[in-house]
Formats: sequence, structure tokens, C-alpha cells
Amino acid sequence: MKSFGTIPFPPRCCIALVMGLIALAMPSSLLSTAGGAQSPGSQDRESVQVLLSIAESQYEIVKLLIKQQRFDRVLPEMKKIFELKLPNRYEQAVAESASLVARLLVENSQFEPAHDVLNEALARMTDDRNKAALLKIQALVYKEEGRIQEAMDVLERAIAIEKRLIRP
Repeated sequence: MKSFGTIPFPPRCCIALVMGLIALAMPSSLLSTAGGAQSPGSQDRESVQVLLSIAESQYEIVKLLIKQQRFDRVLPEMKKIFELKLPNRYEQAVAESASLVARLLVENSQFEPAHDVLNEALARMTDDRNKAALLKIQALVYKEEGRIQEAMDVLERAIAIEKRLIRP
């Protein structure tokens, strides 16, 4: 596993891999029946699969835009993923994709777009674990910029969130 600052980053992968692993972890009762009539929930599952496919394609577009150094287009394309309104069980995958995009932007010294992506993702997170993880990545972006005090402030926010997780 690569590291960025002191926080480990997962190796480069696409959102499809993360979401595919989550889908594999779904109970078999949620999987559609092969060749049979559609159950009432199968249409919903198919809709989610289409949304996941769209998210995967959007993520690939974002990576290509970064490769082309078209950084001004990254946030609008990431917003398309955020606006898909995937079920909550995919929130961690969305947070991880935002983290990976931020890392790619930092590798290209594009700090403001990295902050923009992270701020947009943070605004949409409902799980405190995902918020804390994204804040840690944001702190690392500040650190790479040389904005040490902001990095420490954001890390303090992440710690406060994590402490709430252990104290009901």
C-alpha cells in the first residue's frame, strides 16, 4: 500500500473495483435470480447496477481529465458521481474515490482542486468514519502545500469526530 504523508493510500484502482467488492459482500438474498421472473426488488438492484456503472465511467473520465491536465473539469465531473445518490452502503466507495482523485491532483500540484473535491465529498457524507477519513486526506493536502497550521486544525477536527465514534 502506498503512502501519502503519513496516511496510507490504497493502490491505484477504480471505483468499479471498490464497488464490485461491496456488491460481492451483499447477501445472496439480494442477488437477482438467473433466468427467472423479476422479483419486486430486482428492478431496484438493476437501477443501482446502472448507477454503479455510471459512477465507474465518471471516475474514468476524471482520471483522464487529470492525465490531460484539464484540472478545471475535475470537480464538475466528480459532482456527477456525488449527485447519483447511490445507496448509503456505497458511501465509503465514493469517499475512497474522492480520496484517490485528491491524491492524483496533489501529485500534479493541484491543491485547490483537491480541496474542492474533498469539500464537496465531505458535504455529502453521512457516516462519521468517512468524514474523518476525508478530513485526514484534506490535512495531507494542506501539509503538501506547506500550510501546516491548517493541516493540524483539520486533523483536530478528524480526531474529534473519531472520539465521538468511541463515546456514545
